Amino acid sequence: MLVSLRHRLVIFAMPKCASTALEHVLATDMDLVIQGHPGAKHTNYRKYDRHLRRYLESFTKEPLETVCLFRDPLDWLGSWWRYRGRPGMPDPRKSTAGMSFDAFVTAHLDGAPGAADIGRQSRFVADKDGGIGIDGIFRYEDSGAFVAYLAERLGREIALPRTNVSPVRAGMELSPETDARLRAEVARDFEIHAALG
Repeated sequence: MLVSLRHRLVIFAMPKCASTALEHVLATDMDLVIQGHPGAKHTNYRKYDRHLRRYLESFTKEPLETVCLFRDPLDWLGSWWRYRGRPGMPDPRKSTAGMSFDAFVTAHLDGAPGAADIGRQSRFVADKDGGIGIDGIFRYEDSGAFVAYLAERLGREIALPRTNVSPVRAGMELSPETDARLRAEVARDFEIHAALG
């Protein structure tokens, strides 16, 4: 999470959505950079609203604007599957090496612990009532629009590098049954992403 009090801006670090690249490029513009521990770095909207919002807004005369990137749900899952299948994965219990993409998605939908326990993007952006809490959500696939927004907001040119990219991995196919189940059970994520276009 990145916070600029001067620009009244909070940039949420949606996992697998260029959060490391944003951190590298924007850290010097920020008053607060929450990094390192994944649970802190990737603070979701509900935790922010419950624990941080009032404190941070006590330093500003107006509310802070909250923004984040949001990725196509299938591509987001594929990025997690590839990332956790990399050689030297620190926690073998979270490794997807030897696990098909179909098995990974099925485990994710089953709520199984381990490699596929990654949460949901729709829950990341949700408020306590289940609505969308974040003010501005940008499509990850059109990161140029997000970069243009940040450049205007921060008053400087921004070039976003490619960092922490998931390795290439063949076999990102789903059976028709798993694909249908994914689209039904993660419908909210697909709806949010489609609405951004």
